[in-house]
Amino acid sequence: MLFFGLLLFLFLQIIRPQDFVPGLQGVRLVLYLMVVLLIGLLFSPVDKKLIRTPQDKYAGVFLISIVLSTLTLFWFSYILDTAIETMKTALMYYFLVMVIASEDRFQKTVWTMVALMGWVALMGVLQYHGYDITGAGMDFAEDKGVWQIKGIGNFDNPNDLAYSTVLVVPFALGLLFQTKAFLKRIIALLLLIFSTYCIYLTKSRGGQVALAASLGAWFYLWTKNPKIKRRLMLLAITGIIAVGIAQSTGYRQDESAMGRIQAWSKGWQLLKSNPIVGVGKDQFREHYKKDTHSSYVRAGAELGLLGLYALMGMIYAVALTILSMQKLIVDEKWRPYYAGFGAFFVSYLVGSIFSTRTYDLIFLICVALVGTMGRLALSETDEISAEGTLFPAVTAHLWNKNIFGITIAVLITWYIFLRQVW
Repeated sequence: MLFFGLLLFLFLQIIRPQDFVPGLQGVRLVLYLMVVLLIGLLFSPVDKKLIRTPQDKYAGVFLISIVLSTLTLFWFSYILDTAIETMKTALMYYFLVMVIASEDRFQKTVWTMVALMGWVALMGVLQYHGYDITGAGMDFAEDKGVWQIKGIGNFDNPNDLAYSTVLVVPFALGLLFQTKAFLKRIIALLLLIFSTYCIYLTKSRGGQVALAASLGAWFYLWTKNPKIKRRLMLLAITGIIAVGIAQSTGYRQDESAMGRIQAWSKGWQLLKSNPIVGVGKDQFREHYKKDTHSSYVRAGAELGLLGLYALMGMIYAVALTILSMQKLIVDEKWRPYYAGFGAFFVSYLVGSIFSTRTYDLIFLICVALVGTMGRLALSETDEISAEGTLFPAVTAHLWNKNIFGITIAVLITWYIFLRQVW
């Protein structure tokens, strides 16, 4: 019953029928379901241990940093509203952690999410061809002179729709390459077509870059040939250098590029003024006319060093899990999952440089699922403690020198970039 409720929760958060289906519009379905799930969880025999992996710990710190960041505003109603919304996200995250305790549930959850995102992509494609199911309407980008499709809820921006739909691509590829069943291959091919076409129709340059990064990462994680891996790594480095040179040429004449640089400069100033907890969630626009266009800048400016450290902690824990699974050569059945999630998180890392996805719902869901995947796939290895904790040495302590080093590297890169171009 709890697991079914979890899948329903994902449906309401991703498809959001309460936003466009007549008779359901305005009904607080998510809130009602949350109350039912919470009551069911309290009276169920499910092990209610919250911290089972390093990412569970850092996700908790990240969510706490969101609430702490609002305290400096001394705006009670905003603090309360932010706390309630953050509690919803926390419930979703830790509900995933507690309820998904078996391989069967993990697989059903992952493919349900992939199917739902494929549905979102299909609705975006239909919107372009005149069948706007959600009634969201298309956006006209004046700087590009093109119409862009978009979704609703968490995908009400063409860029957000593109970045989130990328999730479908590596999983569709994994299913296509691994399965021998004809029907599954047809489904995988349809998912691949809908998702890539949807990303194209968003006309999001960042989304297309994220798609390319996802494809490169997927091939790297999927192949077992060391020579091919080295060539892919060399190709990736060459591509990064080429993109960097292309983007740095004539950027002062590019209004969009200069707008980002100005926003990043303002973000640095806000971080210096409130270094520990930041200026408050969603408060950057109160200090500057445009968005940050960077998840890392947004985290630093709005959540301070605490929030940025926690964000880097989640990313580090995800990378540690996926690379450990590939290194330890776990069962072949896990290959589509660690390659799929690995490709998505690389797309998130790349896309987050030029887009704001700090509080992205799909990202947090995937963080929780990767932790669950690690616990299940590495259960017979030394990476799991007797209590069932993944990477116990990392999970036991909040402080981690590697995460601290990554956080400092982000700050140094941010500072040097501004010194060079601003």
